[in-house]
Amino acid sequence: MVLVQFRVTVPDVDQFKAAYEKWRGTFEQDGAGDQRLYRSESDPNEITMMAEWESHDAMMVSSDRRGDAFQADAGTQGLEWETRIWHPLA
Repeated sequence: MVLVQFRVTVPDVDQFKAAYEKWRGTFEQDGAGDQRLYRSESDPNEITMMAEWESHDAMMVSSDRRGDAFQADAGTQGLEWETRIWHPLA
């Protein structure tokens, strides 16, 4: 199991949140568990999405299949995303 963190600064938080809510069930069907969406206290346009996946590869299959459509809905095409993969330590 890995925790996947995506971080991006978005121009329209409401649009991003609506896309997240629209796609949440689809990502769950693909294997995303315990999905969370957070907003930074220091920059209200900075968003982080986190979800548990069986593996980095499982997340990549979903991302390759659905990432472009999600980004179109979220208004994030062409933006710089940071992705971090976390492995359990304890």
